[in-house]
Amino acid sequence: MRIKGFKRLHKKSISMRIPPDLKQVLLSVASISVFAILLILGKTFLIWIYIGLTFAVIFGYSIYRTSKTIPVFKENGKEAAQIKKDYKDKVLFRQTAKDTQPFMADYEMERLQLSKKMLILMMVPFAVLIVLYIALPTVLRLVFHIFLSRLQITELYVASALASVGASLLVRRRLGLSAASLSSGTQIVYAPRAYHITPKGVIFDPPMRVPNVEVSVLKFPARVKRVERERKFIELESLADDVPAQIKLVRLYTKDVDRLLSVLKSHAEVELEEQLATS
Repeated sequence: MRIKGFKRLHKKSISMRIPPDLKQVLLSVASISVFAILLILGKTFLIWIYIGLTFAVIFGYSIYRTSKTIPVFKENGKEAAQIKKDYKDKVLFRQTAKDTQPFMADYEMERLQLSKKMLILMMVPFAVLIVLYIALPTVLRLVFHIFLSRLQITELYVASALASVGASLLVRRRLGLSAASLSSGTQIVYAPRAYHITPKGVIFDPPMRVPNVEVSVLKFPARVKRVERERKFIELESLADDVPAQIKLVRLYTKDVDRLLSVLKSHAEVELEEQLATS
């Protein structure tokens, strides 16, 4: 057990050596630097090759990540089917869509607010880049008859690109969005409309749907991460190392938070003991 615990801590320490914000800045600066060099060289075909390679790398990485998670999702579905079969008479707690329906408006409102934040996060850096790199030279040329040299255009591109990256970081922090959640697609926690709990885990009914596969279970061991009695939910985090980020954390809505918590305490760690005592 100690060896497993050490491996988990070691894995986490390695993955956290470079903070997501710093990683984004480094990648952005590297991309800006390469593009600036190409602008100075003035070779249009090299610029288009670089743009094509950039999109190819991004698209290829997305396919690679998807190909790694699909087998895990499919295995999750098989495990859920087996758990349903083996523990159909050992349901510890159950919530139907009718039970959770009064509380799902809270969840949908949170999703709407997140959509607005994502739109702002996308538009502000883009607007900064457009104003500085496209609008400013156009105004200088048409109104003041000032024509920028290739070097000046490159300098303006670097300044506007860095300003866009800086605006992205500032807006994201202002809106309370983390780089880690954005990169993994976990900006909002998944909340099943119906579920039941067995000694082996939480079964989603209907399953969570992702491209080409369905996710049906969050297995124990797990950890209670958050308890919200006023908003009527508990957030539960899987402790398994091989769980994709999309199903690492789930939100369970219920009108009886205390009963759900008592069931989970028998099968999951409770991280927020002080919060539970004062809630």
